[in-house]
Amino acid sequence: MSSAENMRAREQHTQSAPGRNRPAKVSLFFAACGYASLGNFFTGIAWLNPGIFVSMAVLSALTAIVSGHIGRHRGRRLGGDGRGMALAGILLGWLLLFICALIGLAFIGFIAGLTFLADNL
Repeated sequence: MSSAENMRAREQHTQSAPGRNRPAKVSLFFAACGYASLGNFFTGIAWLNPGIFVSMAVLSALTAIVSGHIGRHRGRRLGGDGRGMALAGILLGWLLLFICALIGLAFIGFIAGLTFLADNL
């Protein structure tokens, strides 16, 4: 078997083996975990200590973004395997960070409003 035939066989093997881009899967998994962490606010359990759940969502979003970029780079080497999944993880991670920033701003506004009301009493 010549080296050219060996390269073609290796390319066919990498293209036919699905699921080799593990960072893309990790990215999507952590993005989903972040949204699940924020989803606990609807069940009521997150209101006991909201800082922990928002912090878990931020850490999950950062992990999703970093592993998504690694997955996009690896997907380029694997012939496109998992690049869409990695892109979804990146976009969902950034959206999750934006939602957490809005939650933080709303909390700061709530505290400022209470302070204003307490000063006027």
